[in-house]
Amino acid sequence: MKRCVNIDWLEVYVLEDLGRYPCDAEYFRKQGYFVREREYGTRVYNQMFTILDDYDQPAIEIRRDPSSLQGRDGGLFPPNSCHIRLSNRACYRSNPVAYLRDFLARHNYTFKKIFRLDVCLDFEHFDKGDDPQSFIRRYMKGVYAKVNQGNISAHGTEQWNGREWNSLSWGKPKSMVGTKLYCKTLELEQASDKPYIRQAWWEFSRQCSPAEQDCILIDDPINMTKRGKDGKPYKPAIWRVEFSIKSSAQRWFVIDRAVHGSGKIVMPHTLSLYDSKEKLLKVFASLAEHYFHFKYYDPDTRKDRCKDKVLFNFSPLDTFYKVDRLASHKSDSKPFQRLLTLLRNYMLMHVAAGDKAAIERVIDMIETDILRMMKNPNTTQAEVLALRQVMKERIAGIRNKSVTQRIAELTDIINNSPDLF
Repeated sequence: MKRCVNIDWLEVYVLEDLGRYPCDAEYFRKQGYFVREREYGTRVYNQMFTILDDYDQPAIEIRRDPSSLQGRDGGLFPPNSCHIRLSNRACYRSNPVAYLRDFLARHNYTFKKIFRLDVCLDFEHFDKGDDPQSFIRRYMKGVYAKVNQGNISAHGTEQWNGREWNSLSWGKPKSMVGTKLYCKTLELEQASDKPYIRQAWWEFSRQCSPAEQDCILIDDPINMTKRGKDGKPYKPAIWRVEFSIKSSAQRWFVIDRAVHGSGKIVMPHTLSLYDSKEKLLKVFASLAEHYFHFKYYDPDTRKDRCKDKVLFNFSPLDTFYKVDRLASHKSDSKPFQRLLTLLRNYMLMHVAAGDKAAIERVIDMIETDILRMMKNPNTTQAEVLALRQVMKERIAGIRNKSVTQRIAELTDIINNSPDLF
């Protein structure tokens, strides 16, 4: 069976490199990043800012400059402490852990621990065909009892003929692992649309083989519909089971599987546990066995002897999907204006005063005759090639080698980003 498994939250606690300290918003601007800075911090940190990706979308959120410093009035944190979190969109990259690792290594952060990581599985029906909404109704009526995590929170709506539940969560707020079952399509409709999640469902469905047609989530990512067995389109309710692993897990966490007679397993709570879809699926299956385990309720029978209610039937043959490119929210920024801004920032931050005139000359050329021939963002391939050729020729006219090298780095961005045009 094919599984749509993803990371939905990834946040780590790290220490800044003292040789580069402070790694604030200005530091990242000098490295060529586009940064969106918030005017106020958080309860713990004085500064908070977001680094944007190549498509002007939030990629990495950084909170730094702790308010409570060690050595001062009983403070808690070293001055170079910070939290780094991937944006929700970045979590749906093909390998978000590798993306985060690369960022940490590039700026020489010292990894301390995972602060929070959410792993989730999206589906329309449980493996045995159970409808999640119907399962919740029966669970709330006491047909089933959950093993572990006795604290329950529920959200739903009151109707004349009863209550309809769309979200259940188990575990205390400070529990090492929290469990949640909820309708994701309803959340996207009522809270905020996330096109990259719709894309994840569509990519997953496209990769289902003819034998896996029952696994399809949607086949129309715009209208959020799929075709039923009768060939008619309908809008499926996509449900999600999500496990949120907190910082209390520290370097590892233990799952007790004594109920099934297989003892305990120790899972190292490090990024290497989540750095591939194969590993992510195994982690989810292990968590589900322990934290999403239900029994048919029988008041006259010990819980461990009650019959299991099988919802997921994981197999070593289960597969997953891959994403090549992420969908974006609609952006109002113009690609060429972004390029010009990048050139100017690079000039101001890295080029000696004597070389600024040369780069200003390149900017003027781009702004005048080159940009005029680009009539719309969806320009033809021939015009794109012409633009690149003109840029190369004019950059080659700059005699200062260091300036040429710096400009070449910018042209690489253009040449490797076809969507820029």
